[in-house]
Amino acid sequence: MTQPNRRDFLKSTSLGTLGMMSGIAQDKPLNLPKINNQVAKSKRDLMEDVLQPGSTSSYIPAGFFMHFNKKGDEAVKAHLDYFRATQMDFVKIQFDGMSLPLNEQIKTAKDWYKQPIMPASFFEPILYVIKNMVKETKSEAMVIQTLYSPYQMAKQAVPWELLVKHVQEDPEAVCRGMENVTLSILNFVQAATKLGVDGFYTCAQGGETNRVADYHLFNRTIKNFDMLLYKEVAQLVPYNILHICDYDGEYEGFEPRFQDYPGQIVNVPLKANGKELSLQKAAQIFQRPVMGGLDRHGVISTGTVDQVKKATQELLKDSPKQMILSANCTVASNTPVENLRAAIQTAHNFRKG
Repeated sequence: MTQPNRRDFLKSTSLGTLGMMSGIAQDKPLNLPKINNQVAKSKRDLMEDVLQPGSTSSYIPAGFFMHFNKKGDEAVKAHLDYFRATQMDFVKIQFDGMSLPLNEQIKTAKDWYKQPIMPASFFEPILYVIKNMVKETKSEAMVIQTLYSPYQMAKQAVPWELLVKHVQEDPEAVCRGMENVTLSILNFVQAATKLGVDGFYTCAQGGETNRVADYHLFNRTIKNFDMLLYKEVAQLVPYNILHICDYDGEYEGFEPRFQDYPGQIVNVPLKANGKELSLQKAAQIFQRPVMGGLDRHGVISTGTVDQVKKATQELLKDSPKQMILSANCTVASNTPVENLRAAIQTAHNFRKG
């Protein structure tokens, strides 16, 4: 696929009118689990079984994510060691260190046209990690790349407070810059796809109650670009995880704001509108498999191995049929690997009565 340009981008959319672990000893891959005493399947096969519409698989995949803040071969080693040590069911590549440069030319909302389109070469540090992780692991597991939304990237070009202020003052002017940010990310997506990723972990942010809660403004300046990017992603790769990120704050709710976002799986926060959100409820809202269930700041981070096993078992007793055990977001870098592995093994061994 050729590199996108602004003219083609606008022509094809409605916008023309109107986001530690290198010290782990690398474990050898363990024997893969057997399902109903059948021949062991690869992690890739097990994930594909679970994600099939109407799947009857009793297997519960699991995975947790951690920032490594490394580059080059050190980043490759950290990702690979973590994947082996935790025994999670898919490879998830972080987006560490890939920030848009601070754009000091953007002082007012009218300045957003000064935001440049970044070529694929700008993302070379992550593309290097992708190339090597695909080489090392794709034969055994899905390789999923983290993908920030246009809003998440735009708030790297300027402080988030200034971005939100500009959205409220002149949303149309901000959209001119958001187009270029979206094109930049598309350059990365196309390059990553060519390297062989199976999917993306697509992040959604910006609609929190302390950010752009106004539904109209959110749709115009954030959702429009999210959907353009993520619909393209859905056409390019088969397995995508929609992550609704609550790192910056809570949401008043997820319907209808995020219900129609693409993604075969939805990684949900644990609360909405100040109330707990169960995986069962999330599965009803999004009508697809969900991922999550454990608080990244809770027992997985602070408890003992036995406490993690117990909490995971209790969670899974009332979980939806098709799910992936995980946390609500990236776990802290000091989270014990033993806890992560215990939660994952508990999911693998769990069978509902």
